[in-house]
Amino acid sequence: MSTAGARVVEALVLLVVTLVLAVAFHLPTLWLLVPIVWITVTGRSFDDYGLRIGDLGSWRLHAVLVSVIFGGYALLHFAFAKLAFGATFEPSMHPQFANLAVTQLIIIGLSEEVFFRGYLQSELDRYFGRPYLLWGARIGWGLLAAAILFGLCHVIHGDITRLRVAFFGLFAGWLRVRTDGIAAPAVYHGTANILYDFMQRSMVVP
Repeated sequence: MSTAGARVVEALVLLVVTLVLAVAFHLPTLWLLVPIVWITVTGRSFDDYGLRIGDLGSWRLHAVLVSVIFGGYALLHFAFAKLAFGATFEPSMHPQFANLAVTQLIIIGLSEEVFFRGYLQSELDRYFGRPYLLWGARIGWGLLAAAILFGLCHVIHGDITRLRVAFFGLFAGWLRVRTDGIAAPAVYHGTANILYDFMQRSMVVP
């Protein structure tokens, strides 16, 4: 087995171990701690895993992304709830919004992005290569594989419909490569969760 192949096996083992421990002990921060400890112990470079701020891109890029990703999601959520359940839109924030923001941006968003886009996707990309160019990002099959695994890990918290987060995983994986870091994906991840909470509370079913 090649070195790259061995490191993919290693990453998959760490994925399973981290998932079991994070669920068993209700510690989502393990998604952050496990890869950082492992990278440190093995003497690897954090830069190789995008564990830095990276090139965040222009404000124009993020204006487009926010409009398309968040705006599109909010409109689809509204339309589905309206048409399927006759729901009405009554804006409602989380009663402890500050706690929600910290939890989703740091404890959930940052932690999961460090593991799935920083550690796992980097190892998969190293194995599969990145032969394709998509909107300024050099990508490969590693991005797709990491996104699918991201979705599968979320099924344990609900039902098969939780696989839908794999679509966000595709976007976050692209953004990780596009910005050469996990800072931007982490912010988008946390913000997406906050927006989801807002839309869930705001669409009132009669």
